[in-house]
This record gives sequence, C-alpha cells and structure tokens, in this order.
Amino acid sequence: MNIATILRYMDTEKAPFFEQRYYIMNDYKLMADKYGIGMMAIMSEQMINAAVSVCDGLLVPGSAANIDPSYYGGAPFDPPQAIDEYALDSKIIKAFYEAGKPIFGICGGHQALNVFFGGKMAKVPDLPNHKDKETYTHMINIAENSFVYDVFGKTRALVNSHHAWHTNVLAPDFKSVAWTDDGIVEAIEWREADIYATQWHPEQTFHRGAPLDPVEQNFFVNFFARCEAKRTK
Repeated sequence: MNIATILRYMDTEKAPFFEQRYYIMNDYKLMADKYGIGMMAIMSEQMINAAVSVCDGLLVPGSAANIDPSYYGGAPFDPPQAIDEYALDSKIIKAFYEAGKPIFGICGGHQALNVFFGGKMAKVPDLPNHKDKETYTHMINIAENSFVYDVFGKTRALVNSHHAWHTNVLAPDFKSVAWTDDGIVEAIEWREADIYATQWHPEQTFHRGAPLDPVEQNFFVNFFARCEAKRTK
C-alpha cells in the first residue's frame, strides 16, 4: 500500500546555505516502517496526478504555517507569510477527494480540510488556558460512533496540543466528533467521503512517551484499513 503526504517548509535560520528546507517529520517515517507502508511526498503541483494514480490515500500533515484568512473571507495576513502552503494543499486535497480516496488530516491538515470544504478558522480565544503549559496537553470529549471513539473506546482522553488557530465555522458535511472543555473543535469527520482529521498530533506517539497514549497509533492502522478497503473494491 502507498500513502501520499505533503512536504512542509521551514527556515531553520541556523544553517547557512541550507536554512530553507522542505521536510517530512520523522514520526511518519517511523510509522511507515512499522506498518510496511510506502509513502510518496508531494512537493509540487506536477506530482499530483502521479501520486493519485499510485497512492491509496492521503495524509495532510501539520505545518508551522497558518492558512491565510483570505481563503475563507477574512483579511489577509500583513505581512504575508514566507510561503503559502495551502495553495498546494488545496489542489492535492481536491485531486484525492475527486478520486474517492480516503484522507486523514492532522493539525494544520485538519484546518486545510475544513477550509477547503467551506469552513472558517479563528485564533484560539484563550490560548494560555487552552492547554497545560508544561506538557502541551489537554482533555478532549469524544462522540460515540466516531473515528476517534474507534481508537480510544471512551468519551474522554488526554491528547497533545500545538495549535493556535481553531475551527470556528465547521464545513458543511463534516461532523465535530471531539472537542475540549473550552469548546474548541478537536476532530472532524465526513464518513461518507472517508475524510477524517484531528487537531492534535497522534503521530507523535511513534517517538514520544507519557503522557501520550500509544493507542493513538491506531488512528493510522484504521486509516490504512479504510484505504485498503477502498483499493480492493
């Protein structure tokens, strides 16, 4: 099985001549090795059709960049960010959605999916109190009969938190299936289209221990199973 993902941009400011980079987080490499998954990183629009033809699903990873509010009717960033990652993200999401292939978004990927399908974002209104300042975690409430409940098997869980923006208008067709005690949407799904997303990073359980629960690796196991089911139909 092959899964597509998207390269992310960073400027380290620490390595002269090599400071500007596109990358994929080590967690995804560990995940691919553990489950025997081939991964294709899409780095340009010219690769999209090839990726759709050989990949069984799409992972939209987190990002250090935020989506420019102009994409959902807000005032654009001033000054603009160094790079507009959503411009490519949206084209990749469109291609995999139209091909009927499962999509899993994580953090910035969660936000990209919400915006692409008609939702809006806003800054977390009370960021200092949204998460524990030492562990970067918070509790979530989980809807039963959801992809999140399929993993945890309970209606409360502790997850990590690294985001400053949140879904304040949910895209049509999506359902909010996890949220914090302060009302921030933490997971969304559109089961009919096989599209799922978490605002936190379940992939971090591949290299970090407590307080993260390794059961979160089943988000990927379950996603791969959905991709396999679609592939063999």
